[in-house]
Amino acid sequence: MKKVGMVLCGGLGKRLRPITDRMPKSLVEIRKGFTILDKQLLDLKYSGVDEVILLTGYMHEKIEERYGSSWNGLEILYSVEEEPLGTWGAIAKALREYRPKARLVIMNGDVITDINLRNMVDNASYPVTMLVVSMRSPYGIVDINGGVIVKFVEKPVLPYYINAGIYVVREDFDILDFVGTVSKLPSDIEVDVFPKLAKAGLLGSYMEPDSDVFWKSIDTVKDLEEVRREFANRVEKPWGYEKIIASADSYVYKKILVKEGYRIPLHYHRVREETIHVIKGRVGVYSTDGVLAVLRRDSAYTVKPGTPHRIVAQENTVLHEISTPNVDDTVVLEAYETGGVIDV
Repeated sequence: MKKVGMVLCGGLGKRLRPITDRMPKSLVEIRKGFTILDKQLLDLKYSGVDEVILLTGYMHEKIEERYGSSWNGLEILYSVEEEPLGTWGAIAKALREYRPKARLVIMNGDVITDINLRNMVDNASYPVTMLVVSMRSPYGIVDINGGVIVKFVEKPVLPYYINAGIYVVREDFDILDFVGTVSKLPSDIEVDVFPKLAKAGLLGSYMEPDSDVFWKSIDTVKDLEEVRREFANRVEKPWGYEKIIASADSYVYKKILVKEGYRIPLHYHRVREETIHVIKGRVGVYSTDGVLAVLRRDSAYTVKPGTPHRIVAQENTVLHEISTPNVDDTVVLEAYETGGVIDV
């Protein structure tokens, strides 16, 4: 199944000014040298996409200068707005230009998330599927009884869901034909498309099993600061990420996300053991001879030095790892693969 990504990155980013006075919002860094669009393109790549259409407008030349016609193994195409067309106007323009015969993965250009995008894309059964996330209150919530506060909860998750800005359009559904000609531009997908799809029963939802999965729409400087704190000391990996929590001469302590269906490739440490502690989720630890351990929440396993092993996620898993800080002590024995998950 061919998959084509589309990223909406033509907006003015007015609420991020003055940062966006000199660059488009997509090129704002969330870590030194690592932009919002870098993160989105890697997510698309690791979900199985190999071609991405960037829907650009404001300062589009800067985006083209950074990414060119290919980036990290992705083919990059462009659809440029000469004037603001709105989210649906930009998408429709690109669909008419390129007519991709593929499953489409459409992303708002300001969304940063750790959802398992490949699961969403591969399991989309509706003509159009929308990522939804639980709505979290931006404020503390109080319960009052007779004028006395009897309970206080800081920023709780509310019993509502919001549009999270990622959409999958199935390859056998012609969304252009379904929507038809809109009466005026700019036209937004949230106004002119989703209500129509929902009324026809053609709009499904995808929700991550882990309600705590990181998701943020970067609308303001405050949002950007929150994302930058999350990405400090963090490196994106095909399976998720590694984030250094603490380090010393003799050890490094990392937080690692391994998404369901992904794996950390076969590797070993020459001198120091590797201790794996699962915070939530479920993984299998495999040697070349078979299963070393199956780990669930609050369980741990120590791999001896010189033992080749891979870590396979049976669920989206967060784990803590203590191992050597010496990169030369780690020997990787296989190229990364997203497939081929071993059933535990």
